[in-house]
Amino acid sequence: MPRFLIASLFAVSLFAQQAPAPQTRPEASNFTETSRLADVQRFVDEVVKLPHGDRLSVSVAGKTHEGRPLLLVKVALPEAPKTPRLRALVIGNIHAGEVEGKEALQELLREFAEGQHEELLAAFELWLLPIYNVDGNEAVGAKNRPGQNGPTIVGQRPNGQGFDLNRDFVKAEAPETRALLDLFRTVDPHLFMDLHTTDGSYHGYHLTYAPCLSPNMDGALTKLSRTLLDDVTARMQKEHSFAVFDYGNFETRDWDGGGAPESTPGTRGWYTYDHRARYGVNYFGLRNRIAVLSEAYSYCDFATRIAATRAFVLTTLQSLAARKDEVAKACADADARLVTPQTPAWFGSETSFAPPEMLDILVGEVVPHEPEGEGTRRYERKGDGTPERMPVFRAFLAKKQRQLPAGWAVLEPSPEVVAQLQRHGIVFTAVRSGQQADAQRFVVTKKRKPKRPFQGHQELVLEGEWQPSATMTLPTGALLVSARQPLARLAAQLLEAESEDSLSSWNFFEATTTDSYPVLRLTTLPK
Repeated sequence: MPRFLIASLFAVSLFAQQAPAPQTRPEASNFTETSRLADVQRFVDEVVKLPHGDRLSVSVAGKTHEGRPLLLVKVALPEAPKTPRLRALVIGNIHAGEVEGKEALQELLREFAEGQHEELLAAFELWLLPIYNVDGNEAVGAKNRPGQNGPTIVGQRPNGQGFDLNRDFVKAEAPETRALLDLFRTVDPHLFMDLHTTDGSYHGYHLTYAPCLSPNMDGALTKLSRTLLDDVTARMQKEHSFAVFDYGNFETRDWDGGGAPESTPGTRGWYTYDHRARYGVNYFGLRNRIAVLSEAYSYCDFATRIAATRAFVLTTLQSLAARKDEVAKACADADARLVTPQTPAWFGSETSFAPPEMLDILVGEVVPHEPEGEGTRRYERKGDGTPERMPVFRAFLAKKQRQLPAGWAVLEPSPEVVAQLQRHGIVFTAVRSGQQADAQRFVVTKKRKPKRPFQGHQELVLEGEWQPSATMTLPTGALLVSARQPLARLAAQLLEAESEDSLSSWNFFEATTTDSYPVLRLTTLPK
């Protein structure tokens, strides 16, 4: 037998022995089902056996409230990089009924293990966490997302404690949140992506997104985030035929024609969500890094939502990779501006919408249908939407600005406060006996709480005024938090008396808040 024929037969035999690439649960069920934890574990076990599976490293980032593992996969080229790579962390399923993120991440894992996207791995090390809210993912039911255009059986929104994990980033009470904060500290990703599904207004987009919306994010990083997302928007349409735009909803609000929707009645526009740090993407931006929220459109079919989310993750990574050096420098410069400030940094409060932009927004339609035997009504995207020019509120502005102090002194810190600052990565020391500093005290004139609790707390709002700076002897054992650290913006968010989403908001300082706030603003640091 000719030698080339023997070689050909051997190659055919070897190919026949190779197992086919594993399928996700949606692929195997014709997109009628979504993955459970066991499905994801099985899928990951199989993709690491693919030809380039050595690019995947599987670990457990932590355990959920009910003891389930947070399955984390690092993706990187095996050889040591010649130059530093960017780092990205992407999570899916923070709201466990919003299911396409975990499926899109599994598809990407398979593609990396098959040898695809090598040019991306030349620029990035990736950490992918397909199911973040594992307890919610396993609490399946047909009524969890009744209007969503499939699948029928999905997980629930809260975690095993009943917490909305995308409201937990300041108070960090859930073990899932604490595990993610650990990753923020140890990996220090340049990019964080949080994958969701929106079921709000009927629009014409396949997916909407948002950068960090906090007005206290570093200004240069805010501008870079917008530039990157504008590039992603164009590429998603050109390369994938998906229409994407800033997250929002059609609402009619009162607006004064300036920054705040207050006095002119009946302004219909496209309004984004919230600027507060309790939301993961807003929180992460205060760490001087880039954050992106992804919201697949709930009324697209399941397969389309997965495809749009996969394309959005890839395109966002590609956009950053094309500006690799610029992104790395922007993050490092944001840190340096706080550690060795050349100009003052500011912290804002009394936040409202920034003046809108007049833009064309795709107004969409849906068709209701009732799947046989399901007993619920679902909605299906109809057409590509009709453009309508309207005011777009996609940014926030803080009316009150206060220059960051030299630091803060936390008086009578409880063990819970100490632990929280450590979880967030804030650097602090203990005040020694006799140390003095010029400091300002916030005198509390009023405390306000809602009647109903939210996420297990009655959020506290303080009103008052700052006393003039005076030289004070700091109490021994108080915590000294310098603002000359990379996470100074986050420290301000957690500690400032006028912060709109602080440790005080979530009752961590309530026991020690009497006629004054138990955190001093230091205009000078102790020697």
